[in-house]
Amino acid sequence: MSFRNYRLQLLLRVALLALSIYFFAALDFKPQYHSTLLGLGAFILLQVWLLARLQERTNKLFLRFLNYIKYDDFTELFHTKGEGRRQHELASRLNEVMLKFREVRAEKEANMLYFEAIVQHIGIGIITYKPDGSILLLNNAARKLLRISQAQQLRELALVSPELAQSLHQLKHGEKVLVPVRQEGEQANLSVHVMELSLLGDRIRLASLQNIQRELEEKEMEAWHNLIKVLTHEIMNSVTPIASLSASASEEISSFTETQTEEVTLLREELADIGQCLQTISRRSDGLIRFVSDFRNLTTLSEPQITRFNASKLLHEIKLLMREQLAARQVKLQVEVPSESLLLAADRTMIEQVLINLVKNAMEAVQEQANAQIMLHAYLDERSRVSIEVADNGSGMTPEAMSKIFIPFFSTKNTGSGIGLSLSRQIMRLHKGTISVQSELGQGTRFVLRF
Repeated sequence: MSFRNYRLQLLLRVALLALSIYFFAALDFKPQYHSTLLGLGAFILLQVWLLARLQERTNKLFLRFLNYIKYDDFTELFHTKGEGRRQHELASRLNEVMLKFREVRAEKEANMLYFEAIVQHIGIGIITYKPDGSILLLNNAARKLLRISQAQQLRELALVSPELAQSLHQLKHGEKVLVPVRQEGEQANLSVHVMELSLLGDRIRLASLQNIQRELEEKEMEAWHNLIKVLTHEIMNSVTPIASLSASASEEISSFTETQTEEVTLLREELADIGQCLQTISRRSDGLIRFVSDFRNLTTLSEPQITRFNASKLLHEIKLLMREQLAARQVKLQVEVPSESLLLAADRTMIEQVLINLVKNAMEAVQEQANAQIMLHAYLDERSRVSIEVADNGSGMTPEAMSKIFIPFFSTKNTGSGIGLSLSRQIMRLHKGTISVQSELGQGTRFVLRF
C-alpha cells in the first residue's frame, strides 16, 4: 500500500513497529506462544526493513543527485509520483538545482566557445603549454605563422625554429624576445612574449607570437631614407658648385690657350694641364651627381598605379626585351606560367622594372656557367597569392650576403651601386607585397615576388 504523505507513512510504520515490539515483549517468551513469537519476530523484522526502505528512498534520491553532479550529467530529472508532498517538494527542489546547473554549464560552454572563437580569430599567434612542454592550444594565427597544422609538444616546433622552441622553454613570466625565423626564403622576426597563469592549481604558460618583420623593415627603410636624404642633399649642395665652376674654368682656359699672343706662349702647356685636370674634375662631378640622383629614387618613388594585367604576357615581354642581351651572353631564359589567364593587380611599369633588374642580376650570376639558365615562373602559392620567381643556376650567395642583399649601398658585384634590389624591395612594399631570396653556394639563387 502506498501513502501519499511521507510523514504519515513514517509515523504509522514507527507506531506499528512499537506495537509489535510491545506484544512480542508481553508474551515473555512463553513456550506455548512459540509460533506466535516467531510470527511477531518475523513481522518486526519486516517492519524494520520497510522502515529502512522508506528512509532509503530519500537517500537514493540524494545519491542519484550527487552522482549526476559527480559525472557532470544534468540531463536527468527526478520524478516522485505517489511518494507524498514532502518527497515531491524535495524532488522539485533537486530538479531546480539540476536546471540551474544545466544553465550554468550552458553559459560556461557558451563563454568557452566565445573566447575560443576570439582566440582562433585574432591575428596574433597564441600558444598555451605546460612547463613540461606539452601544448594545450595552438590557434589559427600561430599555425599559419609557423606553417604547421598541429603540434603536441614544444620540441616539434624545433623543426620550424630551434631558437623558438628553446625560447618558449626558457622564457619566464613577463619576458620578451625577438626570434628570427626563415621559411621558404622568407625572413621573419617573431616577437615572443610569455606570461604564466595558474589554472586550478596547474601552471600554464601563454605565449604570444607576432611577426614584426614588416614593421622592422619599415623602420629600417625609414632610417635609410632619412640618411639618403641628408647625404644626397649635402653631397649635391657641395658637388654641384664644384662641377659648375670646374666646367667654367675649363672653358676659359681652353679659350685662353687658343690665343697665339707671345705673352702666353710659355704658359700654354701649364694651362693645358690645368684645363685637363678641371675637365676631369667636372666629368667626375657629373658622374657623382648622377650617382646621387639614382639614390634619390629610393625616396621619391610615386604611388603605384594599380591595373590588372596578364602575368604570362608580362614575362614573355621581359624575355623578348632581354633577348639580345641574353643571346650575347649565351644565357637561356625559360618562362613557365601554369595558367595563361593568371592575372596580376599591380603597377605594370614598376613590376617590369623589378623583373628586368632581377634578370640582369641573374645574367651576371650565371656568366661563368657552362649551361647558363634563368627561369621566370608565375604561379599561385599555398595562400593563393600571385607569386613570380626569378631563378638561376649561378654560383649562389653566402648566408651573410643574403642577409645584406636588400640593404642600400650593398652589392655583391664589383661595379654594382647597391641600388637595384633596394629599389625593388621598396617597389614591392608599395604594392603591399614582399621580395625574398633563397640561395646556397653552388646551388643558384631564387628571388620570389609575392603580391
